[in-house]
Amino acid sequence: MRNMIILSVVIIISGTAVGLNLRSDRGRAVTATANPVGIGAEPQVVRRVDTNDATDSGSPPKRSSGDGTTDGATSTVTSTVDSNLRDKVTRLERGMRFLHGVTDYTAQLQKQEMIGSELLDEQILSIKCRHNPFSVYLHWDSDDVGREVIYVDGKNNGNLIAHDGGWKSRIPAFSLSPVGSMAMQDTRYPVTEAGILGLIEVMLGIHRQDLKLANVDSCKIDELQQFDGRPCDQFTTIYKSFDTSPIYRKSITWIDREWSVPVRSRHFKWPRAGTVLAENELDDATLLESYSFSKVKMKCNLTDYDFDWTNKDYHFH
Repeated sequence: MRNMIILSVVIIISGTAVGLNLRSDRGRAVTATANPVGIGAEPQVVRRVDTNDATDSGSPPKRSSGDGTTDGATSTVTSTVDSNLRDKVTRLERGMRFLHGVTDYTAQLQKQEMIGSELLDEQILSIKCRHNPFSVYLHWDSDDVGREVIYVDGKNNGNLIAHDGGWKSRIPAFSLSPVGSMAMQDTRYPVTEAGILGLIEVMLGIHRQDLKLANVDSCKIDELQQFDGRPCDQFTTIYKSFDTSPIYRKSITWIDREWSVPVRSRHFKWPRAGTVLAENELDDATLLESYSFSKVKMKCNLTDYDFDWTNKDYHFH
């Protein structure tokens, strides 16, 4: 196990918005790329391996109109993809407005990420998040059990405060730059962008760019799904080719029907050239990152003490 891991829970939805600059509500500039912090798997020169989906060259497949023809069907398919992707953007914008009216929340986070060529074990964490000033507390409930991280905008010279779990919990807490190599060595995204609102900000920027680039092959909506006992709509987005989306091949996102916020999202990379797998095996073999928020409680009236390392319920020393 690596000595330190500092989590970020901003989840990026698949996209190719290279160089897209976003502005978060917390006043920070975000550069949304397929991998915005430059951490994780490097793109591979690949071809799509499902012959029903694409040719060996990675070109987008032709779509049948249902009677065995393709002529005249392209505009209808494009319209459906565009409409469904716009629906997703509208839902996320609604979720952002909802969260702007919510001061804070708590949740259980499950995450799994590929760092370099290694898919790390799934981790379970407890999270407390406050939107103004942006504040986050993380506690590891699995893996390095007992690890804790606190970050508050404008405090501690912009650094996070952390301590490890297990036997290393006896080592005094330390401060780290949230975007430094030590803090980022076991995570794809920095803690400064943690939380559901940060996830929405990045997703919106990428999907708005997707609409401009027309780089999405399909966007399917499965209504009346459930996650953690809550009604959701599931959006499955598949990109056209490695050329239009060099990191992400596919994403599956569950959006809560009441809150309009993403509560689960799984993202998949392209396979290596020559890989031949069935679709279900392909997803298992190419998982790049997976995040979910369960046991979410909104408006918990969190205070400064919830983000204070001297809190007697925490184990910083």
